[in-house]
Amino acid sequence: MTMGAFARARAQTATTSCVEPGERAIFVSYSENAPDAVFKTVDGDACLAGGGRGVGCCPGSVCPRENCEPEENEVEVKEGVNVTQKFYTCRCERCARGTAQPLAARSACVDCPAGWYNDVEGAATCKPCPIGTYSNRVKNAEGCAPCGEGTSGTSSLEEYYAATTKSLRAPPAGEPGSTFDSTLAATSCTACPAGTYGGGAGSGCTPCAPGSYSLGSATSCAPCPANTYSTESGGTSLRSCLPCAAGEATDGTGSTSCFRVCPSTALTCAADEKRAAGFYEAAESGRRPVVSSSAADDITAYKLERCRKGCVKLRERCRSGCDTAAFDFWCDSKDTPNENDCDKFPLAVPPPPPPSTAAVPPPPPPSTAT
Repeated sequence: MTMGAFARARAQTATTSCVEPGERAIFVSYSENAPDAVFKTVDGDACLAGGGRGVGCCPGSVCPRENCEPEENEVEVKEGVNVTQKFYTCRCERCARGTAQPLAARSACVDCPAGWYNDVEGAATCKPCPIGTYSNRVKNAEGCAPCGEGTSGTSSLEEYYAATTKSLRAPPAGEPGSTFDSTLAATSCTACPAGTYGGGAGSGCTPCAPGSYSLGSATSCAPCPANTYSTESGGTSLRSCLPCAAGEATDGTGSTSCFRVCPSTALTCAADEKRAAGFYEAAESGRRPVVSSSAADDITAYKLERCRKGCVKLRERCRSGCDTAAFDFWCDSKDTPNENDCDKFPLAVPPPPPPSTAAVPPPPPPSTAT
């Protein structure tokens, strides 16, 4: 004896939560015992009840209206009373590519919105366009197009909610698109903003590293020019590169810091006094750096020469009436050269003679000769 629809419906309910694609879901559309408790409709729409005695199609599959077929009416004896029940069955079908259905017991699949796609049959959710790609098509069954270099796709939180909280749902936890990510599900590509670079398929816009900058739509960042630097990422213009202080420089372009090249901090110096990074710092701390064999690069001789020049300048300025002097020096006193420092060096130029105190005769009277 063939098992009736009612018995099959009870068996489905007991063994599974939904009906797999290719199997037949069972629906009750009318029961004389409880005419208001079940779905009652005309033939052809009965399967839209979404269940009843049985269970509906699993997510990723649906029961199309054209698959809904009536079963023979069944009579069930309840408390000695015959109750007529009318059933329908429906063969569940997988959702086509480009569509999805996240819920069970549904009659139609939902098209993937722009920015999303689905390249397999029977999917419960759509997939977001990967980073660096986009799609402006609805029901996209193939994939997303790559963005060009210097551009990338972005999406908004509003777009994400519209695509995942109405007819569709977000992908399962851990999969791309399960939470909002502005680099996914783009419907168009836009230029990488100033301070970033890159773009293209599989790549978003990356902030420029310290020591560089970009003006926008860049495929790479420009380095800060020589003798400038930057310590922050995402520089948006040449103004992001700061000039080195007086007496400092860089080894080249793209620097994140400057180093001291002149004997005194915050002071410029002649070209023949400039040294490589670490030279003057090592001299001040008493450490001898690795330098060339040139006599000019000998630390002790250099310090002595700087102090000698300082003493000469001090004497010259004091002779001209200055009681202070600001100049380059490097003396044991670690201050403006004092007498102990200057006693090491003779005067480079003898002092001028003191001014004469003799009275100056008055000029002769004008001539009165005619």
